Amino acid sequence: MRLEIVFKTANSFIPINYQYMLCSFVYKRLKYTDENFASFLHEEGFNGFRMFTFSQLFFENSHVKNGSIIISEGKGKWYISSLSEDFIRNFFSSIIENPFIELEGVLFNILQVRVLDEPKITDQMKFILISPLVVSIPVENQGKLSHKYLTPEDDFFQNAINVNLIKKYSAFFGKEISSKVYIQPDWNYIQRKGRITKLIQIKNTFVRGTVFPFLITGDPGLIKVGYEAGFGEKNSLGFGMVKVCKNDNNLNL
Repeated sequence: MRLEIVFKTANSFIPINYQYMLCSFVYKRLKYTDENFASFLHEEGFNGFRMFTFSQLFFENSHVKNGSIIISEGKGKWYISSLSEDFIRNFFSSIIENPFIELEGVLFNILQVRVLDEPKITDQMKFILISPLVVSIPVENQGKLSHKYLTPEDDFFQNAINVNLIKKYSAFFGKEISSKVYIQPDWNYIQRKGRITKLIQIKNTFVRGTVFPFLITGDPGLIKVGYEAGFGEKNSLGFGMVKVCKNDNNLNL
């Protein structure tokens, strides 16, 4: 399930790297409605997975300057999604009771919240990322483990996507699955853009993600997990959220 949140903007500014602040806001709202559920999700989750994700903030009128997003009067949209109905119910209730989004003292008054109709998930879907996709593998460098962030061109990309989805599926539904998915990036889009990577700061670390449209084929159950809980890693920090492409003849929205 996912929510679409429409909010009002005034003349203000927020840091360009706001993902961690949005994540904190989500947990704060869950705690307001159901402290036990918020604690469970934050401390344990479903075998370590939080099973929710959210999009970037979309503003009608904004521009980037000196590391900040300068926002003018208008409207904005935000999407949040989860496999857990408890998550959606608790977050929805909190937003209805306190209709605003708060980021470092900046308030966006919420105008509308609605539960979006769920698309029919089949064994072939076209998606576009509405928050960066983070995929990585552990690598050893001088005796220390670090993360190598992957792009669609990397050999380990497909396997990393599959392993992550299978683990999420097993963690949430409590059963194993042996199916796979295959992601076919829109290479024409990638070639036109030239650069699809984004470097995002999360507290004192940096995460590298990618944004591109893609066709995914394979098990509908795994695809649904990706659609609802996010593809790739760090979903609860606002990574890996997708939207269904509306045009069947073009992967671009």
